[in-house]
Amino acid sequence: MMSSAQTTFDPIGPDELEMIGKAFQDELQRRALSRKSEEAEALAAKLINAYQTGIRDDLGLSIIAGLS
Repeated sequence: MMSSAQTTFDPIGPDELEMIGKAFQDELQRRALSRKSEEAEALAAKLINAYQTGIRDDLGLSIIAGLS
C-alpha cells in the first residue's frame, strides 16, 4: 500500500552549501574544534538540519551554530 504523504526532495545547491560551510567553519574556529571531532560532526548535522527545516540565511545559521 502506498502512503498518501508526499515526500519532496529539495537538494542543497552550491551556494547554499557554501553558506552552511561558512557557518560551520566560523563556529569550528570560535570553539577551536577539529573538523574530525564528534562535536564537529554534530555541528554539521545540526546546520544541515536547520537549513532543511527552513533556516536559510547566514545570520540564522550562525545563531544555530552557536547554540550548542
